[in-house]
Amino acid sequence: MGRFFASLETRLIGALCLIAALSVLLQVVTQREAFALRKESEALIQMSGLAENAEQFSEAVGKLRMATNRGLVASNASSTSDELTDAAIAIGDQLARLRSSGTSLYDLPEASNPFADLDRHVAAILEVQSGAAGGQKLIARIEKRNSAMARFADELVDRARANREAAQKRLIASIERWQLLVFGTGLVTILVVLLVLFDILRNILPAIRRMHGHLQGLAEGDLDQEIGTFRLKELKALSGPLETFRRNAKAVKNLAFSDAATGLPNRRAFQEDVGRLLAAGAGRRFACMVIDIDRFKHINDDYGHAAGDELVRLIGERMKTILGSEGIIARVGGDEFALSMPLAARGDAVDLANRLVDAACAPFSLGAYSVVVTVSLGVVELDGGEPVDIDEILRNADMALYASKKNGRNCATPFSPSMAEERAIDRALEKDLESAFDKDQLRMVYQPIHSVQDSTREVEALVRWKHPELGEVPPSTFIPAAERSGLMVRLGEWIIQRALRDFAHWPDMDMSINLSPLQLQHDGFSTFLLDCCRQYDIAPRRLFLEVTESLSIERNTRALLTLNMLRNMGFRIALDDFGTGYSSLSMVKSFKFDRMKLDRSLVMDLGQDPASVAVLEAAVTMARHVGAEVVAEGISDAHLIGATKSAGCTHLQGYFYSRPIEADAVQDYFLDSEARASAMA
Repeated sequence: MGRFFASLETRLIGALCLIAALSVLLQVVTQREAFALRKESEALIQMSGLAENAEQFSEAVGKLRMATNRGLVASNASSTSDELTDAAIAIGDQLARLRSSGTSLYDLPEASNPFADLDRHVAAILEVQSGAAGGQKLIARIEKRNSAMARFADELVDRARANREAAQKRLIASIERWQLLVFGTGLVTILVVLLVLFDILRNILPAIRRMHGHLQGLAEGDLDQEIGTFRLKELKALSGPLETFRRNAKAVKNLAFSDAATGLPNRRAFQEDVGRLLAAGAGRRFACMVIDIDRFKHINDDYGHAAGDELVRLIGERMKTILGSEGIIARVGGDEFALSMPLAARGDAVDLANRLVDAACAPFSLGAYSVVVTVSLGVVELDGGEPVDIDEILRNADMALYASKKNGRNCATPFSPSMAEERAIDRALEKDLESAFDKDQLRMVYQPIHSVQDSTREVEALVRWKHPELGEVPPSTFIPAAERSGLMVRLGEWIIQRALRDFAHWPDMDMSINLSPLQLQHDGFSTFLLDCCRQYDIAPRRLFLEVTESLSIERNTRALLTLNMLRNMGFRIALDDFGTGYSSLSMVKSFKFDRMKLDRSLVMDLGQDPASVAVLEAAVTMARHVGAEVVAEGISDAHLIGATKSAGCTHLQGYFYSRPIEADAVQDYFLDSEARASAMA
């Protein structure tokens, strides 16, 4: 019983089952007594009918006796005969009714059937009336028979009335029993319901309310109120884990201002600490910075997340060492730190930031690996002692950090108000670019590519956007906006459709089209490209598909599979911006490119820096060694032509030959170029 009452579930289920059982019992009792009442009522109705029939029978017998008495003294035999006959018929009818109702007629004393042959009895009465011989004897027999009939009728009435009274008593007794049983069962049911209600109000609900109060307190962050004990098994089972949770949450709350992986303060702690530092630093200047590890995802992909966490911790320690005891450093993201430091009287925030950038370049030991990384910084310089919004400072530092990323990473950039304007413009461009498709603001231009070895005609398809308010927006601005806003796939499809539509009019030319990494990862891209070529009757062999070094296909299996599929379809694949870093070399090893386009940084310094020639020749040699053509971009002056040809470049492209031109000028351009070449020959 103790276990039963200790469980809320069993108590409630038991109470409901008991109430249900009592309700069923009450229903059964009610139905059983209702059937009994119905039976007793039917018996009473039957007995009442029998009593009424018996009384009518007795009344008919009395009429016969009265008619007999009048017949014995009357002189009118015809009227007497009719009255006696009617009385006899009435007695016969009543006897028939009594027999049909099941009344026993012949179990009384002297039940020698005095009602047999009533016609003879009537005849005897009429015979006496007519003055026949032996009249006194016959009269005595007639009166004796009438008395027997009257006595039989009276006894029958008495018995019918007695049966009716007995039926009434049984009905009354049944009603009283039904009332008693229903009252008793209903009373027990009400008592059980009241006991259950009392238990719910007195014991269960207070315990539930107390548990609800604890849960609400935990939800609101009240970790000081200890979870009490409960008698109910379910609440007792819940109170233990809740108390453990409360204690753990309280311990976590004590660590809420620190980062578990690095032990550094977190964003919340940084905001409070920097707020106090700036408020107390009246008359001093401070630097606030946001630091992001460049290409941190590659570290996680190449060495694992454990190594990435260890790298973050080591960078945090190194930065903290440089800042010293006065500096505040916090981890505010996966690979992002926030820093604040009071500056010396003649100190410069950018100088401090550059020191941090240089310090991050030293190798980090990650167990079996030695890793070299770079960081990008955004710097905000401000005065102490004035009310500041730390969130706004961090947003400004983030904008400066974004500028560092755009400037090639591994650098520090101070915040300027123009960055906020640029960020607003970027957001506006993302919004306006969506409507540029429908408003016909985009167009394609084509920059010629010249072969060193033959007269092959080729152009590179380039997209341009003429904004109604900003004018010509460079691709370096709106292409990243398209990638950020999710419009890059749509833009890429528009470029391919429009470029191939123009290209269909130039059957004797080749074309290069730039692809975004997002396009290569989009489902159905290769099918779309092939369908476009079929639509405009263009052989895939005439197209070069350019991908950039930023694709990092050695870490992007999906892109690599797509490129292999496109190459098997007949398209030629070119690597743009070749020679800018380790990723380019790794991609050359991972994929067989048909063409390498040298980054313009390898060409623009030719003739000014002797080392640039060696770097160019090394890059060209590497590309030619794997069987790829080499395109030198950025040919802006005549003196760059000889050096690039000597290095082994197979194609040249740049403003020296032509800027990007409109589609209707492409064929005229090559006709003029070939005419000039023939004239010079």
